[in-house]
Amino acid sequence: MRGFAKQSRPALLTWLCIGSAGFGISWIIMLLILITLSVRGNVPAGLFPGLVIEYLNAGYLFISAEIFLTVFGISGVILMWQMKKSGFYLYALMKVLIYFLPVVFIGNNHHTYPGLAISSILILIYGIIITATPKK
Repeated sequence: MRGFAKQSRPALLTWLCIGSAGFGISWIIMLLILITLSVRGNVPAGLFPGLVIEYLNAGYLFISAEIFLTVFGISGVILMWQMKKSGFYLYALMKVLIYFLPVVFIGNNHHTYPGLAISSILILIYGIIITATPKK
C-alpha cells in the first residue's frame, strides 16, 4: 500500500493495549451483568466482590458513569494502538476520573491504594512508551 508509512509499535505497547482493552471490556460486561441482575432483583452476593456491591448501592447513575468513562478509556487505548499521543492524554484523564469518581458518589474513604498504584504505573508506562517512540 503506497502512501501509508508503517509505524512500528513497541511490543510492550501492543501487550499493554491488548490487556487494557480486555480489562476494560471485562469491567463493562461485569457492570452490565450487575445492572441486569439488579433490575431482576436477584444479585447473588458471592458472585461479585464487595467493592462492586458498593458500586450497586451507589446507584445506576454511578455505574453508568463508570461504563461511560471506561469506554472513553478504551478509546484512548485504541488511539495509542495507532501511536497517537492524544490517546495517552485521553486514557490518563479517564483513569484519573475513574479513580476519583467513587469519592463523589460513595465517599472519601473509598480510595484504594492498589487502584491508585496500578493506575499510576499504567499511566507512567504508557506515557514513557508513547513519548519515547519516534514517529516515522
